[in-house]
Amino acid sequence: MSKFLTAGLLGLFLMLTPTVQADDKDIIRGKMQAWLDAYNTKDIGALMALYGDRIYYANNGSDLVTSIEQIRANYGAQFKAGGGATVEFSEELVTVGEKLAHIAGKYRVNIPQGDGKAQSFYGRVLLIFEKQADEWKLVVDFDNQGKDLSAENFH
Repeated sequence: MSKFLTAGLLGLFLMLTPTVQADDKDIIRGKMQAWLDAYNTKDIGALMALYGDRIYYANNGSDLVTSIEQIRANYGAQFKAGGGATVEFSEELVTVGEKLAHIAGKYRVNIPQGDGKAQSFYGRVLLIFEKQADEWKLVVDFDNQGKDLSAENFH
């Protein structure tokens, strides 16, 4: 292949590949932080504002849920039950494209106990966002509890 053809194909590829700015990743990180803030302050309105109308959700060993109303009911019940559970997140990967973005990492759920200590659960989470009308909306929310995570290797 000639140098000119190779250079031309590379140029065409670069023109067709969407350019993602570094601050696009920060927007997705901000969405993750907004999720944590809303959950940890039990703000159901702020939490649900992050989700799109179409959702694929499987958390806490639950079955797949595709109804935003079911997700609202689930978090609403958790928040009303109290207990003061909080979630922490440690990023492992964030990728942003033109229409889809995802962030993945480790999570720790801390549940206060009567003796003043906290019971913790660890796992990994994958959140996928879709750009809808120039706003990133959460469309996939999956987590699992991996045996390779513990207090010793959370961060």
